[in-house]
Amino acid sequence: FSRSIEEYAKVAKAQGEKTRRNLNDLTQLHENTYLLPHQIVDGDGHELLDNFSKPSNQKYVSDVFDQIMARHGTAVETLADSTIHARAMGESLPKIFSKQFGEADLLRTESVEAFLHSRLLIQLLCDHYVSLNKGKSTGAISLEADIVDVVDDAVTEAKHVCDANLGTAPEVHIRSDESIKNQDFIPPPLIRSWLHHAIVEVTKNAMTSNIQRWSYGQQSQCETPPCVYISVAKEMAGGSSNSGYLSMQIIDQGNGLRNKEQAFGFARSSSQMRWDRLQEQQSYAAVRQPLGSLGVGLTLSRLMLRVFGGDLDLSNHGKGSEIDSGCTARLRINYDGTYKSQN
Repeated sequence: FSRSIEEYAKVAKAQGEKTRRNLNDLTQLHENTYLLPHQIVDGDGHELLDNFSKPSNQKYVSDVFDQIMARHGTAVETLADSTIHARAMGESLPKIFSKQFGEADLLRTESVEAFLHSRLLIQLLCDHYVSLNKGKSTGAISLEADIVDVVDDAVTEAKHVCDANLGTAPEVHIRSDESIKNQDFIPPPLIRSWLHHAIVEVTKNAMTSNIQRWSYGQQSQCETPPCVYISVAKEMAGGSSNSGYLSMQIIDQGNGLRNKEQAFGFARSSSQMRWDRLQEQQSYAAVRQPLGSLGVGLTLSRLMLRVFGGDLDLSNHGKGSEIDSGCTARLRINYDGTYKSQN
């Protein structure tokens, strides 16, 4: 037992201090941020709200919400770093401590996803008000988004990221159902930045998988990595044109999915390097999501789609007549505009 205590002390000194410091920073961030809205509703704030029609008061509230969004900017990275350090600490602990340590909230999927879900909604509410204040009639929500344009923008960004970090980027072929191209097509209500984020994340992963498989076996047979295919279609439900889901499938020809639980696990990246952000990546700058090594991209993407009844799933596919075997990512965006997110 005394030897176990000595081992615990060594591990705690190496990893525990990093985790403690990160979590203290995260706690301080949220405590300070919590005070901001109280500046609006407490004390002199009542006078501010009573005279809210004044442009100066509206700008003050908008600035407060901007501060809240900015302060939440690094929360995901801080939490991911803390989780990585805590997990490393748990794996290094003597068995006598490992079971109890593994039950810590920081390592429980439910606790982490609850934190991320709340953070997303806080960001969305702030962004929605700031957007309304800037004259956007629907705030942060897009009711008439050009779906093909959304996909094109995300694919372009994913290709830039992939090329900048891996030296090449596979071609991407986008296939839209005829109903999507029809002038009468009605897109679902969506948060464009969230959908953009999810498509970039999944497409980037698909490209990476293609390049890895090509580099280790197919490069001698083909000068360029195999293509990624994206199909966009409408899934009808209940016979109504405004119900069901908008479905996107991102199909790669890479190494395939080995472990779905790990793929969606928070801070469980298989990447050995942290990719740098590109300065022009406005969507990623907004959500502050790192592009590699932290393993938070798929977790966040699925949460973003699930907030309003959509989803993200992964599955393997076999070799077909036109494509090789690999992984298919399926994104679904809910058409139900009355769906209420649970927090």
